[in-house]
Amino acid sequence: MNKGFWLALALLLALLLAIMPALLIAQYWLSSPCSDFKHCNASPNLQTKHNVKLAKVKLNQGLTLWQQGLYDEALLSLVDASELGSQPAELYRQYAQDWLDSHQNAALYSSDLPNWAGAGCLQQVLFVTSELPSLGQASDFIRRFNTDLRLQSLPICIAPKVVFVPQLLECDDVDSNTRISCDIAPLAAHLKDRQFTHLVIFTRQGKANVHNGIMYLDLQDTYDVLIHEMAHFAGFIDEYPLSKELAERVCSGIAAPNLVFQQAGQKQPDLHYWQGLGRTDIPLLSKARTCNNHSAQAFKTSKEMTFMEYHDLRRIPATYLAAWQASLQQNKHITPAFINFAQLYEQQNDVSAVYWRARYEAFHQPP
Repeated sequence: MNKGFWLALALLLALLLAIMPALLIAQYWLSSPCSDFKHCNASPNLQTKHNVKLAKVKLNQGLTLWQQGLYDEALLSLVDASELGSQPAELYRQYAQDWLDSHQNAALYSSDLPNWAGAGCLQQVLFVTSELPSLGQASDFIRRFNTDLRLQSLPICIAPKVVFVPQLLECDDVDSNTRISCDIAPLAAHLKDRQFTHLVIFTRQGKANVHNGIMYLDLQDTYDVLIHEMAHFAGFIDEYPLSKELAERVCSGIAAPNLVFQQAGQKQPDLHYWQGLGRTDIPLLSKARTCNNHSAQAFKTSKEMTFMEYHDLRRIPATYLAAWQASLQQNKHITPAFINFAQLYEQQNDVSAVYWRARYEAFHQPP
């Protein structure tokens, strides 16, 4: 080969070595989310923003797939969202994975039962939902309850984990002004071996309410609504004006830890129930608005408005806490969720009613 060939080859190699770094840099920028140099230079957190946006897409994708019953595919999307930093996705992933695993191994279900022994839990509450989006709300409520200094003296315990029951709990599709109602029959069979006294069911939409030992909340309800409704578990009555129909039942003299009633023609309110709770130092009474649509007058122990009139006030007077504790300790007028299941099965002439009726009666037996 002549000298010219080698010279040309040397020049070609030199040229390749010169442009190789530029080619590598170009490839990096083209494959990076920051392909627009000017944009990336102006926003050093673009990669983080990109991950947040992608995590949200993956999270929504996972929720949609889960709603469609495509559980394995949904779990993969939730894993992706979690790895991109989505905290809700990580929470959903944990519960979704546990639920899928429990279908393959029933022992995992039984090992997750709360142990209330020795904790002084006169009221044992399970949070229940079939909805992934409700898990964040329910978990946050558990955390807040456990750190709520107002309620630390009360013998109430909430299980540390939400009972997640996809496919098991069906609730009516209602608007926000209609009371939530769910088919609890499948839930009764699922909870038969669980130790609890009351349930809080979280669903997508509807008006919060308490029916005997079961509370219903939707995604819009706040922690303050939970506490207001939990007081109903102990027999507390609302202090805002009740409807005429409800006032007819309540204002005739129902036992309530927070209210006493004076019927038309009486000279003073009936204090027998409070005295039965051991309350001897009853302070001066103030009128409550509960019976504004009834001939009776309701009285309370607080001059100011309380959380039973406006739940977002968060004010729970000391006299209310004392009455709350006394009501739970005596439990004569506490209605556990067992009666919900017993009445349901009795209406269906189902023998399961015997089991739940027995648990209800045992609840009111002295220890």
